[in-house]
Amino acid sequence: MDAAEEAGLLYVSDDRPGYTRKAKGDDFDWLDADGKLICDEQRLLRLKRLAIPPAWTEVWVSPLANGHIQATGRDARGRKQYVYHDRWREVRDENKYDRIISFGKTLPKIRRRIARDLKLAGLPRNKVLATVVQLLERTFIRIGNEEYARENKSFGLTTMKDRHVEVK
Repeated sequence: MDAAEEAGLLYVSDDRPGYTRKAKGDDFDWLDADGKLICDEQRLLRLKRLAIPPAWTEVWVSPLANGHIQATGRDARGRKQYVYHDRWREVRDENKYDRIISFGKTLPKIRRRIARDLKLAGLPRNKVLATVVQLLERTFIRIGNEEYARENKSFGLTTMKDRHVEVK
């Protein structure tokens, strides 16, 4: 919630009532939280500017123009997608870049620790973790997670199977 406040926005959730849409020919009718047709030009203009893809289903739009989340919906593969307020993205990006500078300053120390732990005998936990971190750094592979692997048949470092790897 701190980022929402920093951005001058309200923290909102799509589990609260919001606007929805109903297909009407090649277009959509927009309904307010009470299910009434939205006719107000200002609100319709805001909804249009959100540029929500027509293929999205289960669309929810925040009735608050200053909500940190502006809209959610499901894409063609059923994955939940988000449309964030521009100011929310700006603040989050600023914070992310601030953290990356700090991380960059720590990176030499991390690399020294990896080099040291890779020299450990056997396969202790620290050596295994050092191997994983070095693989991440050298290959730029994503970490991966079980749910994403299961749903998308796309694998990361922690979800690879024997068939994905050839050790020479």
